Amino acid sequence: MTSTWWTTRKFALIGAAATLAGAAAFVSVALAYPKPISSAALGPEWQCTRTFVWTSCNRIRPAEAGLQSARKDAPCPPTRGVHG
Repeated sequence: MTSTWWTTRKFALIGAAATLAGAAAFVSVALAYPKPISSAALGPEWQCTRTFVWTSCNRIRPAEAGLQSARKDAPCPPTRGVHG
């Protein structure tokens, strides 16, 4: 009778561990590769992704702004002294 209880308990623990490991793998893959969704209501300057029921949107910066800040001849901000 005791050996049967230990066998059932071992199977339950192994099953629970396998279920938790599978759930962790599923969540990690879902978080690593979110699905892009259309954001017609926000406009073309937004990029939205969905993971499960959580939707996050990021504003996309125009390409011109990124190129202008990377130019070498762009003016640098003035430096300030210790007393401001």
